[in-house]
Amino acid sequence: MSRPLSSSANVGEVIDFKWGKKRGVGVKNKDTHYYESFVYEGVEYFLYDCVYLFSTDHVETSIGKLIKIYERPTREKMIKVVWFFRPMEIRNFLGNYQPCWNELFLASGEDKGLSDVNYLESIIGKCNVVCTSKDKRNPKPSETELNKADYFFSCTFDVGRRVIIDKFTNEIDGVKGQKKVV
Repeated sequence: MSRPLSSSANVGEVIDFKWGKKRGVGVKNKDTHYYESFVYEGVEYFLYDCVYLFSTDHVETSIGKLIKIYERPTREKMIKVVWFFRPMEIRNFLGNYQPCWNELFLASGEDKGLSDVNYLESIIGKCNVVCTSKDKRNPKPSETELNKADYFFSCTFDVGRRVIIDKFTNEIDGVKGQKKVV
């Protein structure tokens, strides 16, 4: 369930790029710089935004949530994303669950396929994903937010146990605080 993205997708060809607010530097490597945002090809991206990513081995683009934005000492611009799964990608694990056409499942648990580090240039654009979970920590989206959404999710897919879960944990891939992840 890993999603290897093209490592050469526009790498080195950034036409319009600017870092946003700096978040800090690496603990082990002080030459690694972390950011809260960036502007790429005229679009401003923030930590926890959902994005479409170029993938060499999928017919459709992959969808992920930005959980880290940083620049390596080699000047490579990197992102870490937690993946969303489309129903067709996990169809063998849905059981009796009947998903909607625009429903996604946020990766959770611990195993391959939860998240990946990718070149920032793998981003194709923003994706509007709305959480409709009935979890009391999740604010209910308005009708306008739902209408503007490209996709929605209300469950996670545990990549280790390979099951659909409708309860959210307090942490997904090291990101604490449910509102940040969902």
